[in-house]
Amino acid sequence: MTKTSPSHLPVLGVGPLYVSGIFAVTIVASIFNFLGWIASGTIVTGRVRSLMIVAGLIIIMLAVIVWVLAVFGSHMVENVKTGQLMTSGIYAWVRHPVYSSFLLLNCGILLTEVNWWLLALPFIYWVALTILMKCTEERWLENEFGDEYTQYAARVNRIFPWPPRSIH
Repeated sequence: MTKTSPSHLPVLGVGPLYVSGIFAVTIVASIFNFLGWIASGTIVTGRVRSLMIVAGLIIIMLAVIVWVLAVFGSHMVENVKTGQLMTSGIYAWVRHPVYSSFLLLNCGILLTEVNWWLLALPFIYWVALTILMKCTEERWLENEFGDEYTQYAARVNRIFPWPPRSIH
């Protein structure tokens, strides 16, 4: 008996593993910060603290906007179920907007914690998401959509929302 690939990606994909993992790490890091266990990294300079808190809140708002545009603005569930490559709307700006929104949300939370030690976590989250996407969904999308996906991937960022590049 041979195993065939599904006709479409599961609606949830590998997301629950990634999202629950980064939320767990963010919560533990926040608890450590609250308990003073990583107090040596606390930022006490008023301007830097204020800037980090404002930047964190802006990133949290951006995360919510990206998530709403991905889930409600793009009819994601219907498109996934019908096997369509989504390349318009927020998907013209970022290939994995739902995962991006959770990465951004956790990064925003970490910024509001105003602790230098916690600033390492966003890079770890980014590396983990990049590896996860390359080894799972992007591989499947490339097999499923071929050149169409390759061209799309060449002009649209994987994780961070950004205007698409022109490919000549």
